[in-house]
Amino acid sequence: MAAALATLVATLVWTIAALPAPLALLHALVVGVFLTIAMGLLYQFVPVVAMAPLRLPYLAFLHLALALTGTLCIVGGFQHSDFALVRLGGSLHLVGIGIEAIVLGATLRGHTPPAPAAGAALSLLWLIATAGLGVWLADRFLRHRGVDGVTLFHALFGVAGFFGTLITAVSLRLLRMFERVNVERRTGMLALAVSLAAILAALGGRYGRYALLAASAAVAVNVVAIARVRNPAYQRETLLYALTSSLGAVAAAAAYTAGAMAAAVICAVWLYIGTAVVGYLQRIVPFIWWIRRSRIEGTRSIPTLGEMNDSRLGYAILVLWVLAGVVALLARQPLAAIFGLAAWIALLAQLARPFITRKAVDRASRQ
Repeated sequence: MAAALATLVATLVWTIAALPAPLALLHALVVGVFLTIAMGLLYQFVPVVAMAPLRLPYLAFLHLALALTGTLCIVGGFQHSDFALVRLGGSLHLVGIGIEAIVLGATLRGHTPPAPAAGAALSLLWLIATAGLGVWLADRFLRHRGVDGVTLFHALFGVAGFFGTLITAVSLRLLRMFERVNVERRTGMLALAVSLAAILAALGGRYGRYALLAASAAVAVNVVAIARVRNPAYQRETLLYALTSSLGAVAAAAAYTAGAMAAAVICAVWLYIGTAVVGYLQRIVPFIWWIRRSRIEGTRSIPTLGEMNDSRLGYAILVLWVLAGVVALLARQPLAAIFGLAAWIALLAQLARPFITRKAVDRASRQ
């Protein structure tokens, strides 16, 4: 997660200082930031939800090294039109994804994981297919051979297949944890619908695009249904991020159906994937550190999860993040990056709170 946040600020500064090549910028965000965070969160999410200890944890550090090196190769390759470098970077990522699949497979062995954990682990199959297609595409471009529409498969498998399945599974679990609304029984059905829609959309034709729009709308409807029955006593940031993300998915699918590809990419990458990742970081990082601090200091002497998160800061991050996406839709990339940089600064402040916040002591107890 720390590596991904460093990559995010480097990408935003790069966009402000000098407009990078479109494919270089796209892969810096999708692979260098959002995928890196997703990989890190899966190492925490799957064992916690499945209530199983993480196996072979030392392999995660090897995965991180491969991912960072692979990202540098991919972004540098696209920036300088060096497809041999892109192929190398994709291959390194593919090996790293395989390592994570082995680790999570070993973790789940002998357990019957709940639907969110199973969906998250299943999303790795989509990711392996996406990375494999990416390596194949780079090799074809390097050899000056045709790709016959496989580029579309690569994009849809990554955005709708991997991220769609993963975000659907994680969203419903986190909403259960932090909004106290349990709709996990729908996770398998919704994840399957997203996966099927990704396949139909990749096969081409307007019906496949309509299927993608219907699947994204189904997820959004379920998030809205949760909003209608949530307990107002709980913090609402998780719900707002999930709702904004799901609406971003609907907007991306609608733009794709209408043939507005640039708008579809921005809505999918920044508003759908990015909003979910940024929102969930603000929940999962405090949760991880709360568990750590409770073991060291005891639960009575440390702040609650609600105290570790500043709701006002969470709202500000969401507004700045969405503004960056809206400005990007207006084709003002440097200005969008400035809003994104402001959101990044606020996000760092939010993520620092679990490490520095102390338990509030009321005046009566002091006296």
